[in-house]
Amino acid sequence: MSDFSTPLARAPRRLDFINPKPLGIALLLVALGAVYLAQTVSARQAALYVVGALLGMTLYHAAFGFTSAWRVFIADGRGAGLRAQMVMLAIGVLLFFPALAAGTLFGHPVTGLVSPAGTSVIVGAFMSVWACNWAAAAPRARSIPWAAAARAWS
Repeated sequence: MSDFSTPLARAPRRLDFINPKPLGIALLLVALGAVYLAQTVSARQAALYVVGALLGMTLYHAAFGFTSAWRVFIADGRGAGLRAQMVMLAIGVLLFFPALAAGTLFGHPVTGLVSPAGTSVIVGAFMSVWACNWAAAAPRARSIPWAAAARAWS
């Protein structure tokens, strides 16, 4: 007899890998944020905050986002995620450029928001440089998939 082992024959994943302490802290922070928003702003804003937290968790676990596509491209050489991002960017430009050129969309004024770099941009730039330098100088930097990119930028 031959052995037909396929990826479909794997056992279902168990939830043993969940660390309860960070999960509890995260849930507590989301609950406290929702209570604070409900008391200071409105219940609608608190509900939107909880929906945003749940969507963020979902997208994080789905490895959806710009950074995961770049990580897969650098680590594995697969560029499908980057191509999808470029297609989404092109569609966004094609949809919004006519509205920006016309100045109105469905009777509402549409303008681009242009402002100088603020404190958050400057602090974020320094944090990014620090993270790249830290990753490049880490003792086990050769085993980190994105360390090669960090070494190239530093």
